[in-house]
Amino acid sequence: MVEVLRDKTLPEPTKRKASDSLDDVIEKFCLDQMVGERSPKTIQFYRDHFNAFVKQFPELATRPFNDITVEHIEQHLLSKRDHPYAKSAAYRSLRALWYFAIRRGMVKENIVKQVRSPKLPKDTTIPIVKKDDLDLLLGTCGPSFLGYRDRAIMLLLYDTGLRLSELVGMGFSRLDMGNMEIRVLGKGNKRRTVSFDESVRAALLHYIYDTKTRFKTDALWLTEERTPIKGKGIQEMIARRSKAAGLPRIHPHMFRHSCAVNLLLNGMDIDSVMKYLGQETVTVLQGYLKSLKSANASELHKKFSPARQYFRE
Repeated sequence: MVEVLRDKTLPEPTKRKASDSLDDVIEKFCLDQMVGERSPKTIQFYRDHFNAFVKQFPELATRPFNDITVEHIEQHLLSKRDHPYAKSAAYRSLRALWYFAIRRGMVKENIVKQVRSPKLPKDTTIPIVKKDDLDLLLGTCGPSFLGYRDRAIMLLLYDTGLRLSELVGMGFSRLDMGNMEIRVLGKGNKRRTVSFDESVRAALLHYIYDTKTRFKTDALWLTEERTPIKGKGIQEMIARRSKAAGLPRIHPHMFRHSCAVNLLLNGMDIDSVMKYLGQETVTVLQGYLKSLKSANASELHKKFSPARQYFRE
């Protein structure tokens, strides 16, 4: 019997890798999301919720992923009992992480599914910026650099429904004042063109003429120090304007809700609204429609009241 000798130049067989830790799985999940060209904002959304879970159970970070139990998931969700939307987002994030782990053969079952999915409040009304609210917000903008800038930003958001990231990414090179259009680089690096109204152009021109000698970059929106403003800066500006107008805090995305609702109310079909806003699925718009039906139900009853129709006959 001939003995087969091992070539000493060949490497020794690699030892069986220990089970992936929670930290390992999270990093691999985020890498998988990047390869799948998910937006940085989406990836950060997942990472923030994973970090919150690790912060609550730091001892699990370097232990095998299989050591995490259903009880850990339940305790984490219970810690968010007073924040239903955050609780739902945490549940969805962890469920996605386990689905990924199953796909990679790290675990055999999704233990998150053993936990009841959190229920969201039954009120389906989506918060929007109403016309009266907009009047009050614009009323806080005086004839100054910041006044012109903030008025232009809020009118543009109200009319176009731009995402905050899209607004911040605007520059002179993307703005066509003649045709009243903006070339937008949207979610997932998808490009589209949105139009705006004459009233918005007037607000933009007031701002541009007031600052035309101060622009040194392509960035359109500047701070008092004449540096490009960031998303957080716009959020804080709208919060300040809300407070000055005597309104509850208004967030930039509420303008997007308002634009969608107004377009639907004014008769634009759903497919066109989706294309204009850069929406990939109809799910969000269905939420707007449900919100409209919920908010208008009482008013519609006044029009279609059975008793009213009865006594009119």
